[in-house]
Amino acid sequence: MTFYVASFGDLVVDVVAGVPALPVEAARDQLLDYIRLEPGGAGNFLIAGQRLGMHMRAGGAVGQDAFGGIVLRILEEEGVDVSHVQYLPAGTTTTVLVLVDRLGQHVFLGRSGEGPEVLPGPWVKTFLEGVQALHLWGYTFMETALVTSMLHLAEEAYRCGVPVFFDPGPQLRASELQIKHLLQLTQVILLTEAEMPLVTGGLWGSEGIEALLANGPSMVVLKQGVKGCTVYTRTEMIVSPGFPVPLRDTTAAGDSFAAAFVYGYLRGWPLERVAAFANATGAAKVQKVGSGRQVPTAEEVRQVLRAFQIDIDF
Repeated sequence: MTFYVASFGDLVVDVVAGVPALPVEAARDQLLDYIRLEPGGAGNFLIAGQRLGMHMRAGGAVGQDAFGGIVLRILEEEGVDVSHVQYLPAGTTTTVLVLVDRLGQHVFLGRSGEGPEVLPGPWVKTFLEGVQALHLWGYTFMETALVTSMLHLAEEAYRCGVPVFFDPGPQLRASELQIKHLLQLTQVILLTEAEMPLVTGGLWGSEGIEALLANGPSMVVLKQGVKGCTVYTRTEMIVSPGFPVPLRDTTAAGDSFAAAFVYGYLRGWPLERVAAFANATGAAKVQKVGSGRQVPTAEEVRQVLRAFQIDIDF
């Protein structure tokens, strides 16, 4: 069965620069190892999902600048449906400078895109037509032109029975009411321990998990980096260890993880298998440097599974 997955907002261009060492200091010049332009943010998720075998649909907006065209061209070349993305007249594309050193450490320096507000309309139903999941991003709250439409999309998806996945990210700029409303519409939330207080009013640990499960989501996926992940529902807890692999760059690992988790979820796999598959996909990514087209291929994920003797066929 083929699955159609939509993602709205967080269409970013990453200017990825390989620096010999971090931190970068004033008056201490370094020659870069490389410079790449790649779709970042949701682009990582979209490309990873497409490579795993899903049909990915991008929504949101980019500016009428050179970066907007680059993002959409690369996504389209990867097979992602970009026909629903809007160009903001006189707008700009969200741009992130990603500095990555030779130890795999990275720094993000970004500026959100700007432009006129994208209002809900008939396009909402067209965008959701035929999709089995909608993924939303906390970063989209920083794209003020898209916030109203994002919340409306979540409402429409919930009404239509389309599961909403939400990744709040580390820089959530939303009001308490907006967060509460979106959580009520969310089925699966994916986040780190550090991000939990942003959506729970400051609660951490088991109290934070309980608060999330009591306020909308039926599943909480706690991303734990090299340690793997823990999945919580109202009736069970699944601890899934990570895969010890050489680490070159963690950029886009969480987005790749999310794409794999959505894939396994839609396949109806047991949660243990879904979590292991997502961990393997994240492990495949951290062995590669960069974002966008540097997310793992299906074969690279299979290599991780084979290396650790995990029997998952996809």
